Amino acid sequence: MKTILLTFLLLPLSVYAQKIDLKDVDADSESTTIQISKGNKKQADKTSCSASWEVVDGSNDIEGEPATMIKDAKASWKKACDDWKKEFRQDNKDNKIITINCGSASCSSDAGGKVCTSKATYKVKTRLD
Repeated sequence: MKTILLTFLLLPLSVYAQKIDLKDVDADSESTTIQISKGNKKQADKTSCSASWEVVDGSNDIEGEPATMIKDAKASWKKACDDWKKEFRQDNKDNKIITINCGSASCSSDAGGKVCTSKATYKVKTRLD
């Protein structure tokens, strides 16, 4: 009985919490951004429009050196993965890395030995000029 009464008391509060009511702003038509800044209006306009960013997805193939044992092949792939991450971070100093992932190793055997490979993925935020 108490839970039913509590539900009826809280229901009107949830309806009011979902309504945006600002002077002359119709929030139902599209997405609305409200910016609050302090200081000179001209300076605030410059800073808000100066940075444009784009998110870029990509992938690379990572392959370790051939080895006779699976354990050695996985260790070689792990080293290749670490080297790729290190080079990627060095080449991407000005941009922002969102995600970087080597994927999971898939090992196969051939005449040269066992080789582990994977498909690495990354997502970076780059600045548009």
